[in-house]
Amino acid sequence: MINEYRFSIIISAYNVEPYIERAISSVLNQKFYNYEVIVIDDKSTDNTLEKIMKYEGKINIIKNNKNKGLGAVRNIGIDNAKGEYIIHLDGDDTLYDDNTLKKIDDLIGTNNPDIIFLGFQEINGNNRLRISTAEDSTKEARLMCDTNFSVPSKCWRREFLEENDLKFIENIYYEDMIYSINAVILSKKTMYGEFPIFNYYKNRVGSIMTTPSIRRCTDMYKMLANLMELYDKAPKNLKPYLLSFIINETKGIPFKIKCILNAIENKENAPVFAKRQYKFTDINTIEEENI
Repeated sequence: MINEYRFSIIISAYNVEPYIERAISSVLNQKFYNYEVIVIDDKSTDNTLEKIMKYEGKINIIKNNKNKGLGAVRNIGIDNAKGEYIIHLDGDDTLYDDNTLKKIDDLIGTNNPDIIFLGFQEINGNNRLRISTAEDSTKEARLMCDTNFSVPSKCWRREFLEENDLKFIENIYYEDMIYSINAVILSKKTMYGEFPIFNYYKNRVGSIMTTPSIRRCTDMYKMLANLMELYDKAPKNLKPYLLSFIINETKGIPFKIKCILNAIENKENAPVFAKRQYKFTDINTIEEENI
């Protein structure tokens, strides 16, 4: 397999006209130069594509002929990537600073990890830094309670993804969670870095996270069904940790559905739920309840 670049930066863009130039510039301004930029416009209905076309000749531009959704867009990006490592970036976010790619490259060095767990900076709200640590970057910890399933907070070895045919499930919410858990189960070698790699601009009006819909509710159960299939193929030593996550995630679904339905009824933005703080739950400690 030929890697023409160290990194492929895949930017997903759908109706992000006010932000897409900021995202692209955050990559082009890097002080590390061995990378490619792939921007996929998912049939935007605003002027996003026109903004992207300003960079023609500097980046690889892919135009979807119909809206396919985030999972499909990322799969298209991976299929077209030529870098050794893949980094995903949403069109309304940015790389953390102009040294980001250099720091990741230095961290990897001559190692060959399948996944590198990294961090991000929340913008708006409390501007909190979320950083990966040795404690929360073991496979067990990532399955039991990954406080951040965000795909852009990780760096992915392209050959590992292709060898395992790792694809995002399309036309479903929570595709990041399923993808990340599947990758952790399949990975042979991981690393972590205690620094942020992107700026996450929270609570943007019109974003997937703030748009309430019935499908967000139904997809919670589809997500659980997919996780149970991953449980079936997980190694024996990892099964208790994944099952613990499934148990804790299931407990919170009624509350999340209530909040989303209230948002639909009141024509409000959906709430952005707090990061998970799950502890290990042993299935043998669960008692039968009267129904």
